[in-house]
Amino acid sequence: MNSVIDLNDVCFSYGGEEVLHNVSFRIGARSLVAVVGPNGGGKTTLLKLLLGALAPRFGSVRVLGDAPGAARGRVGYVPQSLPFDAKFPVTVGEVVLMGRVGRGRFGFYGRADRDAAADALGQVRLEGFWGRAFAELSGGERQRVMIAQALAGGAELLLLDEPVANIDPAHTARMYALFGDLTARMTVMMVSHNLSVVTSHATHVLCVNRTAALHDAADVAGGRFVSADGGDLLSIRHGADCQVADASAALCAPHNGKIRN
Repeated sequence: MNSVIDLNDVCFSYGGEEVLHNVSFRIGARSLVAVVGPNGGGKTTLLKLLLGALAPRFGSVRVLGDAPGAARGRVGYVPQSLPFDAKFPVTVGEVVLMGRVGRGRFGFYGRADRDAAADALGQVRLEGFWGRAFAELSGGERQRVMIAQALAGGAELLLLDEPVANIDPAHTARMYALFGDLTARMTVMMVSHNLSVVTSHATHVLCVNRTAALHDAADVAGGRFVSADGGDLLSIRHGADCQVADASAALCAPHNGKIRN
């Protein structure tokens, strides 16, 4: 299998505190990977390692066949929240064109850049938004614009940190449908607490809690049920070989882990 992401015995520490220990997994092309795990378990640290923003203490990280720093121009990243000055007069088209920085001649955007940006907006279903003020968009629309920016830059791997946080259900459904569509041409990895993505969209589930275990989504998806307090729970099945366990969070426990959705 030609791997888009390949980690081998990766360990990472902040100071003397180890956050990730002996993490190994491989992800192939055109996968949609949902990354789940408790807060503080290492999910965001993992994304930073893939981006080359952090380097492992031990082990190796390969992205698109290269070291993460060398592959950075082929990787799109959309953070959970995007700080920006609401008074800065930037349009949607200008934001998407930023994904083409470094590709044009003499620092100017040419016809090819504008065509790529317009095509990317079409892929995220925001045709006609080119001249709209970025600050006037909803949270879900802004997230889609940032994804379009990554697509315009020719990303082959898209990393998303909580892409549907604080987004209304209608936009959430559109976003997940978009991620599924994008896997026809690229690999998508998203950190998510909305575990409906596990059963309805993801091809794989990566459970992260200091170490990591990668599963086919079909192998771990269980059923839904209502808890005693009325909450919606999602049951995820794992075999006893799943080493990612956290009793307090009830995450990835052997055989039946129940995760609040």
